Amino acid sequence: MPDASYWWTNLPTTCFGSIHMEERLAGLIIAGRKRATVWNGLEENPTKPGMQWVVTANHKPAAVIETLSVGQCRFDEIDAEFAFEEGEGDRSLAYWRAVHQAFFEKEGNFAHDMILWWEKFRLIEIIDADLAVKSDEMVALDEAEAVELLARLPAS
Repeated sequence: MPDASYWWTNLPTTCFGSIHMEERLAGLIIAGRKRATVWNGLEENPTKPGMQWVVTANHKPAAVIETLSVGQCRFDEIDAEFAFEEGEGDRSLAYWRAVHQAFFEKEGNFAHDMILWWEKFRLIEIIDADLAVKSDEMVALDEAEAVELLARLPAS
């Protein structure tokens, strides 16, 4: 654990996705690919523009981000531009919908018209140098998994 001399030690912390995805999503942030996120609109919104956060992965600090904008919309209102900014998989809207629907179904509260909080952010600082070394590898793995997942989806 870092000592209190680091400028970011008193910032609030956050993590992305499930416990199994934290490191991968933090790696996408460090790679500069992930610049947005969503969460269930029934949950509290802890952020506002200008706030800085320490992103953690496996309970370790990975990076510092700054919230640029935050708001609410329905799940089915997320567009291709936002899906691209979220930076996961192949960055397509089809991939975004598939993985986020599965995520919210596992939480037991998915609906196409469910309200989401959305946030756009920017990377301020990389903290975890080891994760930074692996970040390009994580992007490639994420892209490969997207190809496999999208190939299994029914044609629309």
